[in-house]
Amino acid sequence: MGVFDFVSFKLHKKFIIDGFFLFLLVLVTVAVTSIYVSSEHTFYWWDYAGYNTATVNTANLFRDSPDKAWGGVIDSLSKEKNLLISLPLVPFILLFGESRLSYILSVSLIYVLPFRLLLGAISAKLIPVYPRRVFWSTVLLSLLIPMSWIPTLRGYLDTGGCVFVALAILVYLQDVKLKSWWNIPLIGFLLAAAILLRRHFAYSAIAFFGAATLQVFIEFLVLIYRRETALSSSKDKDVAVLFPYRFLFESGIKLGLIAATSLTILMLLAGDFTRSALTVDYRNLYVAWSLPVNDILTRYADFYGLGTWLLVVIGFSAGILTRILVPAAAIFVSLFGVLSLIEWLLVLRYGYLHYTIHLTPIALLGLSTFFWTTWLTLKGKVRYLMLGVAGLYLIVNAAVGLIPLKIDVSRMFVGNFPPLVRSDYDEVVKLVEFLRKLAPNEEPIYIAGASNSFNANILRQANRKLNPPEGWWKLNTIGRPQIDSRDTYPLPELLQSQYAVVATPFQQVLPSDEQVLRSHEQDVVKVVYDAFTQNWEIARDFQLLPEQFKLENGVTVRVYRRVKATDTATAVRTLDAMQRQIVDRPGTQLDWISLHQSIYTSANYSVSQESDNLYKIVTHSIKNSQKLDTSFLYLGSILDKVKVTGKLNLPNQKCPGVVLRLTLWDKQGKLIDSAEMAYGQKSAIGLNLLVEGKNPLYLLLEVLSSSKQDLTNQCQLEINNLAVSR
Repeated sequence: MGVFDFVSFKLHKKFIIDGFFLFLLVLVTVAVTSIYVSSEHTFYWWDYAGYNTATVNTANLFRDSPDKAWGGVIDSLSKEKNLLISLPLVPFILLFGESRLSYILSVSLIYVLPFRLLLGAISAKLIPVYPRRVFWSTVLLSLLIPMSWIPTLRGYLDTGGCVFVALAILVYLQDVKLKSWWNIPLIGFLLAAAILLRRHFAYSAIAFFGAATLQVFIEFLVLIYRRETALSSSKDKDVAVLFPYRFLFESGIKLGLIAATSLTILMLLAGDFTRSALTVDYRNLYVAWSLPVNDILTRYADFYGLGTWLLVVIGFSAGILTRILVPAAAIFVSLFGVLSLIEWLLVLRYGYLHYTIHLTPIALLGLSTFFWTTWLTLKGKVRYLMLGVAGLYLIVNAAVGLIPLKIDVSRMFVGNFPPLVRSDYDEVVKLVEFLRKLAPNEEPIYIAGASNSFNANILRQANRKLNPPEGWWKLNTIGRPQIDSRDTYPLPELLQSQYAVVATPFQQVLPSDEQVLRSHEQDVVKVVYDAFTQNWEIARDFQLLPEQFKLENGVTVRVYRRVKATDTATAVRTLDAMQRQIVDRPGTQLDWISLHQSIYTSANYSVSQESDNLYKIVTHSIKNSQKLDTSFLYLGSILDKVKVTGKLNLPNQKCPGVVLRLTLWDKQGKLIDSAEMAYGQKSAIGLNLLVEGKNPLYLLLEVLSSSKQDLTNQCQLEINNLAVSR
């Protein structure tokens, strides 16, 4: 056999081995995913349904109208959750159908499988021996980490962003000093792409820049030390050693260019989204999801098992101390891991499953370093004992995490995340069908409950699953407000509802749930539950129907039908009761609210804030009605004498004119004072109304017809620079 034949044979053998392991990886991915998803019998809700629904809808739109589909994707770039991450899945959905299994398989094969391969490549850069063996052992090891499966099996496709973060890390580890200029824009692009796909990868970018910056400072200190040694011995002639500050400056410029590249790409492709991300206080907005430190540490112990974290710590520590790991790669990966842990366990403390994908790579690389450090440093029976015990633990840990049995084990092992199965599936079906018959014309149905077992989204998703696509949306369930720090008072939604569905006992998110909130963050839901169970005045505008539905965990669902419209006095008293029960104003509650529209269900909500004290009101059409939204309540603090001013505009010349009425109310719902003014096309005056009285609490601004007929679309009124003088 000649040299050429020998080399060709070795290459052919390597291709066969790589092909075999890749085939095995695909086979295991398809098998585990298929068995798991096929074992589920439930209606998915909230995050577990969100991107699944969005991806299927996008695929269907591409089938029907590619131009509209592309337009929808481009428009979504300005939103917090865009459709860009769904695009690679569309061909798979179109080819294999829109079932849940098809969706989960598309995420597993298109995003998760490449992510596993990238982590194998990163591990090969970290451990400088037998690169092919290190690569495949790490990839196969990833299959034994339950959290490399669970987020995807629950419907999350966030691993798509992880692919780009992993690529950025791999490129950086290949050229830590960024000597090749093209790596700078490439890394910037990859980090920007990750953030574009899902906003929370901005924290991965922060950890990346933090780790790279700290690594530069560590190298700088080493160079300072080496320079002092070089000056005394005259042996070290490295330019970087002789000019450490130059190294520091050049490294800072390179990292700055990476950051500038990322920001430029984000501004060019998603300018509105980027400006919002830089200006909105998301920490405050999402405080409801930020768990206490003890709770988040407990959850992450359950997500992986304390035994896993012990092996990770031993792996990195032993790898660094024995100098098995490549120093530059070990420093960066360790710093990136520590910063990620600080971000997610101490600063953000979000407990949802998909956030684990920020820490799963660190866990996997730590496990890989443990196995390879043990293999390379220990000998004989001790080596095989250590590897055998660790391997057996990971196999049992994976089984505990994934098998469809509720198992209560020590925290040394992962928590159990079995396939989702509802024991009350048929009863939920009965409830949905009952509601469809009650409200066939999209009458609003208020759902007074928001737990992981019972909420408006479950009912909508059940209706979608049970009924054909052309009719599923006709079940008009209202599921927000839902969270105190994010939402608003539920008065407008309750006023417009024709039915109310109340589940007892009160249904709220529990600390042990997978989709979790911190405690006492659902008073905006509880207050409506209390209104019906405690027979508040507004509940008397509804009639309890005889039908009851028994759901799992001892939950009983009752339905109320509206029998009369709620008058203004009752609405005012109800709002006062809500404000007394919900001590802190909900996070996005404005001073002005519409009494006939919900900000959550109306595409054109009538009220918007122009600045701190100025508002804009447009009397848009009420959903599913020919009438205009004409009643607006002011919740801000007021004195005994109040003046309301603003600029008025009637865009339609055919409108004969309108009348504006301002009324002052106390907390008992008593009318204290009122004032009116007429406005038409020929009027040159602006809004200027004055009311006064003792102990006022609310203002009500109404737009009325100048005739006895209801206002129509031709009399839509705009009020700009609306201000309340106190």
